[in-house]
Amino acid sequence: MSKEKKRPLNDEIRANKVQVITDSWENLWEMSLKEAKIKASEQWLDLMEIWKNWDLTILKLLDYWKFLYRQKKQEQKNKQKWKTPDLKTIRITFKIGEHDLETKYKQAKKFAELGHPLKVTLMLRWRENHYAAIAQEKMESFVKMLEEIYKIDWTIKKNWNTFIAMLKPIK
Repeated sequence: MSKEKKRPLNDEIRANKVQVITDSWENLWEMSLKEAKIKASEQWLDLMEIWKNWDLTILKLLDYWKFLYRQKKQEQKNKQKWKTPDLKTIRITFKIGEHDLETKYKQAKKFAELGHPLKVTLMLRWRENHYAAIAQEKMESFVKMLEEIYKIDWTIKKNWNTFIAMLKPIK
């Protein structure tokens, strides 16, 4: 159930004069609480307090378990709407072989099918820093391999000894 306070049901309701509405929001006008309870029990439904004032209480005539079910389903639907795809990272190295690049490509393809954005990194270590131009070319060739499934979000950037490329899946 949602985090809001539980509304009073059936025997928990304390009022003299009530206005009853149906599950489809049809107004059944004002009546006493006793009449409303009789009407609800005849139809095998529940009364739920919607709004309360000092002289009038508005009750809804509904199937409470069906109401909870719909509310739970709506919450699940809302959660799915706000679920964002995770940023996935693929690390390649300066000395990576062709077969390993193909494996990384297949991994990136799976991420694209699921709609995840991708971050590709290439970190240079020790003496590899002298070969930054070659590393840049290797990074560019890998990003070019991914062109059919990803579009580049921002160009390849070098941050200290790491090359970074951000990619978004093509829909």
